[in-house]
Amino acid sequence: MSARRARPDLRLSRPLPPGATTLVREADRVTPETIIATGRSHRRVLRLPAGGAFELLKKPGDPVKAGETVAVTEELFGLGLRELVSPLDGVLETVNSRGTALVLAEGDDEIRALVPGVVAAVSSSEVVLTVHGEVVRGWFGLGEPVAAELWAAGELLTEAAVRLKLGPAVRGRIVLAESYVLPSVLPILAQLGAAGLICGGLDFGPLWELIGPGGPHPAGRGLPTFIVTDGFGVHRIRPETRRILARAEGRMVYAAGPMGGRLRFTGPPHAEVVVTVGDS
Repeated sequence: MSARRARPDLRLSRPLPPGATTLVREADRVTPETIIATGRSHRRVLRLPAGGAFELLKKPGDPVKAGETVAVTEELFGLGLRELVSPLDGVLETVNSRGTALVLAEGDDEIRALVPGVVAAVSSSEVVLTVHGEVVRGWFGLGEPVAAELWAAGELLTEAAVRLKLGPAVRGRIVLAESYVLPSVLPILAQLGAAGLICGGLDFGPLWELIGPGGPHPAGRGLPTFIVTDGFGVHRIRPETRRILARAEGRMVYAAGPMGGRLRFTGPPHAEVVVTVGDS
């Protein structure tokens, strides 16, 4: 989808994880550092064997440590046991109704506003902020919301271009590439510590090899947040979008994929980049 100039007051939704505790009220003013809620943002699913041939060693609500055994299951017709271990430090949150999976959650995170603005609405599922600025709606994206300085890199097609043009200076920054980028660039940016990538296009096939269930970065885990502005394949960032982003070079911008841990195309919540104006 193309970029568009936002209304003077842009409404930005900050989704909250289930069970989050909100710390702001309507009409509160916030800065990028304001903690708007606390909650368990990161969850992992641990599959259990079919048929119920397992024993849980933990119950919902119990704390767990990474590598700790949470269940055991029979193997080799009952002649052996296999241990199922937690992939994180946190809590065993639930066992699904069919007894086929455990949901484990990390400890509470501090969820920050990431933009300056005013709280417009608060619910159990989101905090809506009124922000003065412009928004670029992404065609596709993935990753947790981040706020960081925008770093314009020009053309950034290949891994070789990344290694030639970028270095430690991009750590903690959102890299802006003018056009098409090979998906293999994303792990290189992760190694450099980049907070995000905005580009015109990516190839879906190689991207899926990275972020699909069998890839090295399932659901984008371990990669910077990335926003594709114009589509899969070879696309340049459209002139209107480029003008908005050009005004933000060297400034803090907000970028977010559609939802942490989920792949989603157009439709709310959108992948988006927000360039704020003034202090709202």
